[in-house]
Amino acid sequence: MKTFLAILLFMAPMFQKNVQDPEAMQILESFSKKARNAESLKINFTFITENHQNNTTQQTKGELWMKGDKYKLVLDKTITYYDGKNLYTYMPQAKEVTISKPTDKDDDLFLKNPSKIFTLYQQNFKFRYLGQTTYNRYSCYEVDLYPFDINKKYSIIKLLIQEDEYRLVAAKMIMKSGIHYIFYVDKFDNSARLSDNEFSFDVKSYKDIEVVDLRK
Repeated sequence: MKTFLAILLFMAPMFQKNVQDPEAMQILESFSKKARNAESLKINFTFITENHQNNTTQQTKGELWMKGDKYKLVLDKTITYYDGKNLYTYMPQAKEVTISKPTDKDDDLFLKNPSKIFTLYQQNFKFRYLGQTTYNRYSCYEVDLYPFDINKKYSIIKLLIQEDEYRLVAAKMIMKSGIHYIFYVDKFDNSARLSDNEFSFDVKSYKDIEVVDLRK
């Protein structure tokens, strides 16, 4: 009997990973499908950092362009390009670009690749539908995502998805350190027609630029 109970306790986490909120699942799948079905996306957003340790708030504007697996992110004096293979982090003021291979680390989701927000739920998360709420005049579905990995630096990712439209209104990452990252969509354009050139960075086109290649 003790052996049987020990087996059940050992397997409990695996059972829990397969138990998901069906209503949250339907909302997230519709949300992801709409974004993935768009030929390209152009999002203007406000990025807010709330530090609850010293009660300070910082705010900046940004842009996110997406086409398939490619993206371009403009945020905080840095322009990040991903052409589907290599990641280029360009700092115009420093005249420097860093070339690297993207990683699957999602602890810095909003800072490096917010495009992941549309598919994040598909692995390593438990999610729950909290109900409907109103945020900046939009009627929204509120869904919380909890990482299975308890060693993550964050505890919850909260998504606000526009009711019926399944458009992202806001996302919030709650860090265990007491810092909250908030991604608020100011403008969402899924009719944009973006060429592949928008997501590539041609080093040869920039004079006097320092190249830091981390792929070697």
